[in-house]
Amino acid sequence: MLYSNRNELLWFIGLTVFATLFLVLGLDAAPLIDWDENIYAEASRQMIERGDYLNIYINSYPFAEKPPFFFWMVSVSYHLFGINEFGARFPSAFSGVLSVWMCFYFGTKVKSFRLGILWGLIYLTSFLPSIFARSAVIDHTFNLFIMLSTFSLYAYDVRYKRFLSLEKNSRDTVLIDHWMLLTIASISMGLGVLTKGPLAGVIPLVGYGFFKVIYPYPRISWLHFFFCGALSLSVALSWYIANWWVHGFKFIEDFIGFQMALFSKPLEGNERPFYYHFVVALVGIFPWTPFLFLFNPGHVPKEHPHLRPLLVISTAWLVFVLVLFSIVTTKLPHYSASIYVPLSFVVAFCLERLIDKKLSVNRWIVGFFLMLGTLFSVLLLLFPTLMDNHFIKQGIVFEIQWLKSYYLPGIGFFLGIVVACILFWRRRIWFAAWVTALAMFFGTQGVWRVHVPVYLQYVQKPLLDLVQEAHIKNGKVVFYRLVSFAALFYGKRPIEMLHTYKFPGHPQILNSKQEQDLFVITERKHKKSLKNDHPLVQFSQDLGTYSLFILPRSSEKR
Repeated sequence: MLYSNRNELLWFIGLTVFATLFLVLGLDAAPLIDWDENIYAEASRQMIERGDYLNIYINSYPFAEKPPFFFWMVSVSYHLFGINEFGARFPSAFSGVLSVWMCFYFGTKVKSFRLGILWGLIYLTSFLPSIFARSAVIDHTFNLFIMLSTFSLYAYDVRYKRFLSLEKNSRDTVLIDHWMLLTIASISMGLGVLTKGPLAGVIPLVGYGFFKVIYPYPRISWLHFFFCGALSLSVALSWYIANWWVHGFKFIEDFIGFQMALFSKPLEGNERPFYYHFVVALVGIFPWTPFLFLFNPGHVPKEHPHLRPLLVISTAWLVFVLVLFSIVTTKLPHYSASIYVPLSFVVAFCLERLIDKKLSVNRWIVGFFLMLGTLFSVLLLLFPTLMDNHFIKQGIVFEIQWLKSYYLPGIGFFLGIVVACILFWRRRIWFAAWVTALAMFFGTQGVWRVHVPVYLQYVQKPLLDLVQEAHIKNGKVVFYRLVSFAALFYGKRPIEMLHTYKFPGHPQILNSKQEQDLFVITERKHKKSLKNDHPLVQFSQDLGTYSLFILPRSSEKR
């Protein structure tokens, strides 16, 4: 059993309820954000619209950047909740709740019920994992499969060792244990590959392989090795084979080409310094970052036989991902998102040692915690001013009134952090952790309901308004040096996007009048370039950071 008494059961129920409220409450309070949320939401919408679940399409073009499993999940969610923000984001939130359960389960098995609760709580409320779990993006689901396969491989190893230690006539009673765990690990790796790509198989194998270097007994069975490889590859390649059988090698070639491009050149201008993901790791685990510095491998207690092996696996996982994505030329924060599983485990381990009084509460740790919390609060409070000043400098005027309620998330979060600091200082670690989690809940809800919607009124709503205006006037929308997937999802029509690497486009349509009015939308900074490239377009208006031009239809077609 995972809990031995009524009190522990209540804590587990409390964690489950808190995780559900944290991730699901207000899930549809903000529009989907360009690019990633709208890419996955729109591809899934087109699956349903086309009735084609074998191929993935965006803007009527094949989309070969990702495999289909997450799109299938979103499509199912659409059937349950409708094609809307909640339907698009629910699979990530559902994966988030399952991830919390996985942290709780493995933490409890490895050491204690308390470690399981802390691990789930910290992973849930860390800054970037909490964002990914509330967003219509692949990463939280992908990381769930990595987590499940990695720790299932370790559990398989433990069970297999136990199996070998038994007398031969007693082995049949436990035969199913290690085979079941190996099957779970294999299927999880395969589904992870179908969710985002090969790293779902590579990361667990790297972690487990490093563990076996240090703990070589029992030796890996060749039968188990080939079983794991055959089953995981069968699941992973099932869709690729089906797609190849029906449509040929086109998708596979494009998918491999995109993955290679990530390594060879910075796509979409996302070139960062080598140490980028190391900084992202420290920011992403906020507000728990200071407690990482309490970790000392020499302090791992020997009385818990599974704790040190799991830390070995976590270290290999962490180092491999950080080094790999430091080498990859294209750098985005979600690329290394799986590292928050081992990082949150390390923080949970350190907090439990504080509870057991095996570590002392350092003054500088509490001060660092307060400083980071204060900085985040100040950013929330200054957000309206920073946004206004940014656009004033660009000569852009928005008619958005900031209400006093917009400042409540920053104030509430700061007060929660102050209370947590006092509790940490007084060594009430358990309650301090929960108060910190509640502060993150308050801040997250405020940001999702207040800051994100207003931010999108600045950067996304003007574009959607221009697209809607064109649709109302039965015109054809054309983007010039502009890509927006929000315009596709909310507009529900294909858009000709010219001079972008995402779509081929047909620029010649702007060199002569067509059978219908063309509404050409671009960013303000490209106005001059648009007129130089296509002199026939006529300026209509500026709205926000965008400009609208019109190419009237041919008079003889009227």
